[in-house]
Amino acid sequence: MEITRRTDYAVRLISGLVRSQGEPLSVKTAAEEYDVPYSFARSIQHDLVLSGIITSQRGASGGMLLNIDPSKVTMLELVESVQGPISVAVCAREKDYCPREKACEFHHVWVGADKLLKNYLSSVTIQDLVDGAKSPSISSELAKEDAFTPEKMHHVPCQGCSTLHD
Repeated sequence: MEITRRTDYAVRLISGLVRSQGEPLSVKTAAEEYDVPYSFARSIQHDLVLSGIITSQRGASGGMLLNIDPSKVTMLELVESVQGPISVAVCAREKDYCPREKACEFHHVWVGADKLLKNYLSSVTIQDLVDGAKSPSISSELAKEDAFTPEKMHHVPCQGCSTLHD
């Protein structure tokens, strides 16, 4: 799983919108302040409007406005809204993707990595990160040494997706 350049740029733009505290932020200004190529910023703005994360206000005093509460939206939700579901392996994300899933010695490793990643990214809100108030962390259940043994995999749900995996 890789955070795409598009997602990195989108996160930068969103942090600028959080900092603007409800005031419109022009795409040009945001692109300049957060080192995002302007054409890329325009494209990302369009996608964020379509996803409902921001609204766009036209006119001389217009710009982008947040359409979400950054204190309620997690980093996982933001990343997935830009680049889709995240996963380290397709077999961990799509049940019955591989006919070897039940016999595979490594399947629980990929599912565990997904749980860790989703738990970590869903442990903080966008507001937490922008304010520097909280850093991402993993739950104590996932921090246990034996949390990802094959026998325990079905007992620990992904915090980000609330799915129990076999």
